[in-house]
Amino acid sequence: MDNKNGSQNSEDYIDKILQETESTGDILDDLTPDNASATENKTTAAVPPDGTHPAENGTASPFIENLPVSDKLKERLEDIKEELFDDYEAEREMQKKRNLYLFYGGKPPEDPKERRLYITVYAVKKFFSVIGTALFTLFLMMALTFTIVGMAVAFYLLDFMNTTDGVVLQAFKQSFASYIYEMNQETNEYELVYRVTPQSHDVKLPCDLKALPDHVKYAFVSIEDERFYAHEGVDFKRTSAAIINLALNQIGVHRAEFGGSTITQQLIKNVTHDDEQTWDRKMREIFKAMKFERTYTKDDILEAYLNEIYFSSIDSYHMYGVEAASIGYFGKPASELTIAEAAVLAAIPKAPNAYNPTTDFEANKERKEICLYKMFELGVISADQYEQAMNEKILLTTMPEFKSKHTDFMKLTESDESFQNPEVLTWPIETALAEIGDYLMETNNLESREAGLAMFNGGGYKLYLTTDRELQAHLDDTYKDWYYFPESLSTAGEKVQSAIAVLDYKGHILGLEGKIGERTPEDNLGWNIAYEGGRQPGSTIKPVTTYGYAIENGIITPYTCFYDEYLPYGVVPGFDYWPRNYDGAPSGGYYPVEYFLKQSINTLPAQIVYNNGDIAIEQVFDFATRKLHLNLDPEWDKDFAPLCIGATRTGPSVINLANAYMPYGNDGRWYKASIISRCEDVMTGDAIIDNENRTYEQAVSHETAYIMNRMLSKVISAGTGTAAALWNAPLVGKTGTSEDWRDISFVGLTPDYVSAMWVGYDNGTNSWAIEGANSAGIWRNVFGTYANDHYSGDPFPVCDTVDYY
Repeated sequence: MDNKNGSQNSEDYIDKILQETESTGDILDDLTPDNASATENKTTAAVPPDGTHPAENGTASPFIENLPVSDKLKERLEDIKEELFDDYEAEREMQKKRNLYLFYGGKPPEDPKERRLYITVYAVKKFFSVIGTALFTLFLMMALTFTIVGMAVAFYLLDFMNTTDGVVLQAFKQSFASYIYEMNQETNEYELVYRVTPQSHDVKLPCDLKALPDHVKYAFVSIEDERFYAHEGVDFKRTSAAIINLALNQIGVHRAEFGGSTITQQLIKNVTHDDEQTWDRKMREIFKAMKFERTYTKDDILEAYLNEIYFSSIDSYHMYGVEAASIGYFGKPASELTIAEAAVLAAIPKAPNAYNPTTDFEANKERKEICLYKMFELGVISADQYEQAMNEKILLTTMPEFKSKHTDFMKLTESDESFQNPEVLTWPIETALAEIGDYLMETNNLESREAGLAMFNGGGYKLYLTTDRELQAHLDDTYKDWYYFPESLSTAGEKVQSAIAVLDYKGHILGLEGKIGERTPEDNLGWNIAYEGGRQPGSTIKPVTTYGYAIENGIITPYTCFYDEYLPYGVVPGFDYWPRNYDGAPSGGYYPVEYFLKQSINTLPAQIVYNNGDIAIEQVFDFATRKLHLNLDPEWDKDFAPLCIGATRTGPSVINLANAYMPYGNDGRWYKASIISRCEDVMTGDAIIDNENRTYEQAVSHETAYIMNRMLSKVISAGTGTAAALWNAPLVGKTGTSEDWRDISFVGLTPDYVSAMWVGYDNGTNSWAIEGANSAGIWRNVFGTYANDHYSGDPFPVCDTVDYY
């Protein structure tokens, strides 16, 4: 029962398959050759390993034999199998024919020779096809390799370019000397007082390109870089030749020294002294030249070149720049050179010692004529000018004929370069060097003043000083010995020292001294206490800290009264009761503000800072340092003792202290103190520092300036400064004494001058030797008499809104 049912189910299933197979019986006829091949592959995959199909050997398929169906159905399946195999064989034959047609491009030839020829041709085609494919693949690989290498080189060059520092014109300007000038008030002209050059016996005179005739400029361009105005820093035609020469030199094929550098490249090489014959150096030079050309104009570059190049030497002077060379060889400025003379100079830079006309006239003449021909060839001179220049007789300053014809001509020894520096530097020169060193340090982000001074010494600057020579001579005379400084102030083994600075109300330092006694060469560029500071100002600090702050902010008036008493117990760390007065404990008296100031009583400044418990240290410090620009240490001096009684860590210099007082005699206006009137670029004359056209800061109000001025006048008329009083000029001021009489000081203002003086000892140690010394009297002897004799007659500024005298 079960078997019968199973056979019936199998037969039904196979009938269904056969019906589906018959409905797709024509599929082989519709196959494309590619599909037929695929079908063939699939069909042959069923062929046994012996390569025969079951139908070929007349055997029945084991699969059919084992089917659980009736014999009739098995026969039917065998018939279908044979039909499918016949179709398969027919299709395979058809595919073979198609392949032959494809191979021969038509009906296959019947002649075997023709078939072999076709086969040979096919083999050759196949061979060259393979070779072509291989070559094409190799080409693609090489192209890919070159692309990768090219990209690597490009990245290298970009990185090299980005890491190659540029060159700025400032570097060329520093090739010149630096100069310091002082005004001679009698002639109203500046006179050279100090000069520094990078090397001794170097003559470097600046020349403005605009002052040069065209033929001077074109002489150098024609022979050194005829495409100067066309390229962008590098002439690749000449550079390629230079690189080939370099390569030959490096592999041992010695050639003449390679050239090819443009004017821009020569300029960079001269100033950087980077002339090593290597690939890296050449690459650096190329990139620097291209950067340089993107930054500066052609005229800028040519001017720098003509001021920088070396022209050999004459009479032991090494000449740099066309101006020095013109004076050295022809006894006149470059602006007066003829065409032939310009060509003589243009012939020199290629090999300065070889083409020096004073040592090898013929060699220079030969190259001069090449230069003249190039000028004519390039059209910068006419045929007539060329002939005239070729026939012009060249006379040099070393020739007897020149000297007989020109008795009065310019000499290198008559230029500023022959100036000899003083053996001992003056205090103004010392101060100017310190100030310019600080300025260059700050503006160029250098690490120290020494680095800034080295930059100045490298050359390229002109400093014009504010010094009043007559006033400076007076200070020099009074400070040359101890005549004006009582010997009684000297202590065992050490004499008292002093420093003073005198300013006008525009901030010009008119005179200063940094020590008493004759200076020696060993003192040059030593410690300058007038500029550096480092000593405590004592009570002279009070008007520019506590009193000025309180008046400016309306906390006190001259008539406001306070008790002379200590601050509350323990307010100042380390002291139970503070402060004491210089003459002892507080008196307990009740006095107006002006009395506290003129008698230099310490307790009121302390009370101003205490501010009834609302401590005003920050506010007072801010007023002194930001408003009046007093140099105080924010870590040490932001405290009671420094701000109230001047017990600073080091202390402001006398220049800085006088500068802080300036607004009290100048209607509240403040100008920064400077000994430099102007600093110029040697090449261009452009101002680097211009202190003549600056604006002032309104440091304090007109009212504060006037009130402080009047209160300070009381110090002179009835206070601690009476010994400084002058008989002609109005004077206001303040005395100061540091703890244990280490230092005494005085600040004095007339309508013409503001000055500050310090007296003490170099080592800054305690010394009772100067106890009781009168700084006001010393100031009067040292400078007060001069201020009185040179009083202009002008009064101090007044303020109509304040009723106080």
